[in-house]
Amino acid sequence: MLATTLVFAVSLLPQPWVERLPEHAREAVAITVDIRELAVGLVADTGSWAGGLVAVVAGSTADQLLALIDRLPVEPPAWWPESAAVLAPPALDSLPQVAGSFSTAKRWLYEDIYAGHRETFYCGCRYDAEAQVELGSCGLDALASSRRARRVEAEHVFPAAQFGNFRQCWREPERFAECRTRSGRQLSGRACCERVDPVFEAAHNDLYNLYPAVGQINGERSDFNWGMVSGGERYGACEIRIDAEHRRVEPPARVRGDIARTMFYMRDTYGLRLSRQDEQLYTAWNNADPPDVWERERSRRIARIQGRENRYIADYRRL
Repeated sequence: MLATTLVFAVSLLPQPWVERLPEHAREAVAITVDIRELAVGLVADTGSWAGGLVAVVAGSTADQLLALIDRLPVEPPAWWPESAAVLAPPALDSLPQVAGSFSTAKRWLYEDIYAGHRETFYCGCRYDAEAQVELGSCGLDALASSRRARRVEAEHVFPAAQFGNFRQCWREPERFAECRTRSGRQLSGRACCERVDPVFEAAHNDLYNLYPAVGQINGERSDFNWGMVSGGERYGACEIRIDAEHRRVEPPARVRGDIARTMFYMRDTYGLRLSRQDEQLYTAWNNADPPDVWERERSRRIARIQGRENRYIADYRRL
């Protein structure tokens, strides 16, 4: 019964404690909440025998755990594991001058930032003015049957889910009256945050964090963390590796520094948290892969639009 009691206790952790946890730990807590709610439903549906089981769980050990939870402070202690969430939200007047919508941000990305340089980020595929990828230009012919592989998508290098999923607008969009359409349809968490959270909207539409990518690879990368992997899926001649089992992606060596400088920029600009291990990894990537001519030109083009440089590119130095 100890395991059952522990699941029950974890399911009642204060929300501020849960929000500070890494993503995989938050998912585990969410599972314990589902188990608790299913158990309550089981009692209601099946009667006395299930009620007796719950009575055992609610015995002295459970009572002691619940009493301990009641005594927990609202905010977790310094030693509590931390997520890649927000350190301190930036002042609204300090935000970059980003596009007012994601569709506008994508138009600026394709038509202005990448004008004369129509090449996808991870795989170096050429694409045309209609955002159609020439898969043969980058050794991805094997993906030709995939409609999504044949189109370019705007990839968030710092995944939107990682700076969105701890926000109430993302987790509970139904609590926001503004997050319904005129017909009454409920918006998704992402769409709700774009509508009601100006810091999220700015981070979501920031051109420094957006790169053109082959659609299928963008989709399969999902919101996985960056890192080094021993296995994972390979895509033709493209050197990216995606390990879905461990939710980790190893990018090609030629763009690792670009990714590192993007992650550091997003951390500084939007108060986003990086783990100590991630900071060490990105520092190594930054040092091993300095900005090339195109990365510097891309940064200058973005700065002209958004009014702010990425200092990790403009004033590059080894960290």
